[in-house]
Amino acid sequence: MTSSATAWCGRRRAPATTSTSAASSSGRAAPTSGTTMGAAKPRAVTILRTLWRTDMANPQSAIRNPQSAMTLVELLVTMSVVAILMLGGVGVYWRMNRGLALSSAVSSIESVLRSARACAVHERSPAVVAVGFQPDSTDPDPRKRLVGVVHALGRETVSCWHFEQEQFAGGSVLGALGQKATATGATPAPGKVGMALLLDGATTQLEVQSPYLDGVREGVFIECYVCPQAAADGALLPIVSKGEGAAATYWLALLGVGGNAFALQGNVCLAGGVVPSTLTTGALVVPGQWSHVALAYYRDGKAQSGSERGTLTLSVNGVEAGRSYYEGADPRLEANTAPLRIGFDGANRFKGMIDELKIAGLVAGEAVNLPKNTEVRLDPGGSPDGRVHFDPEGKLDPAHHKGPAIFRVISAEDRLLRSVRVNWLGTVEVFDGEPPAEQ
Repeated sequence: MTSSATAWCGRRRAPATTSTSAASSSGRAAPTSGTTMGAAKPRAVTILRTLWRTDMANPQSAIRNPQSAMTLVELLVTMSVVAILMLGGVGVYWRMNRGLALSSAVSSIESVLRSARACAVHERSPAVVAVGFQPDSTDPDPRKRLVGVVHALGRETVSCWHFEQEQFAGGSVLGALGQKATATGATPAPGKVGMALLLDGATTQLEVQSPYLDGVREGVFIECYVCPQAAADGALLPIVSKGEGAAATYWLALLGVGGNAFALQGNVCLAGGVVPSTLTTGALVVPGQWSHVALAYYRDGKAQSGSERGTLTLSVNGVEAGRSYYEGADPRLEANTAPLRIGFDGANRFKGMIDELKIAGLVAGEAVNLPKNTEVRLDPGGSPDGRVHFDPEGKLDPAHHKGPAIFRVISAEDRLLRSVRVNWLGTVEVFDGEPPAEQ
């Protein structure tokens, strides 16, 4: 064999020699020559055996290390610690919840009282805070019964008419709150403030249908300017009427006196169709002149006899000119869906001008439910009906109260006490514990 052939054989056998040497050093037989499939199979077996021996030679590997897992005892201890922490958290939350319930009840009562007082001052009319007792609280002394609900009763405008030129639109007249009156022969004329409604006493009238007017039950307030034309003695000039005749829920009119003056007259119809005596003032309205007239009726709590009471007043030019009381089972206004008539009552008609007509109702605000885990009691300060009454100046009404009204709020579990007091000036005060004596 030539030298070049010998060199070539050496280059081809060199890899085999290296493989044999590596196999010998590892104690394995060297793979024999053959096809590619025959060579791949021994290699796979060799790799698997190597991995197996490596794992057995290192029994403390991460896969088989028992210290990386949690024993049953450790698991139980951990669960116990977590349970203790959770119980502690529940206790803290429970105590916080008690404090929040107390604060929530005090805040709700304070808010309702302030709302009623603000309404009295803004509307220059009485406002009331009423309470509802819990069903299972039946102590004969109302001061010991548990209060569950509080709400305010305040004056709220339900209809308003300025009778300006642009509000007359053919067969209708536009008012506030989106109300529209069906008009018959209505025309504008120069009035007390801008333009006014001119009524001829023969055919002119307005009718208004509105759910705002239908919902007035606790009380009603009517005011406007009138300038009547002279009428015969005994002539009735209706200003407004919610319904017809004696069935009208409320009505206000002028009554001719001697042909040269008018008395103011008004009345209401109460629940069950009860009609109190009509209230009439003296001859205070002069024909051809503007006068401000007003009617006010409101549920006035309880009389000294224990009966429910309502109060009706008439005023002329800002001065009270007549007052009457009704005592009975239910002094609320009769529910009525009949239209409001302006200048007409179904039989009589107004002759003259009416301007700036406004009707307001004594409307109940949202009822506020007090937290169940508090005990709330009200000392109404001598109020016979157990309500808190504010006068038109926002002060505690001396006609109903003999002393300050006090709400006492107690957390049911730890008996913490906070007090909410309304003093004679109508100021709402909050105290920790019993309120101090007034100076």
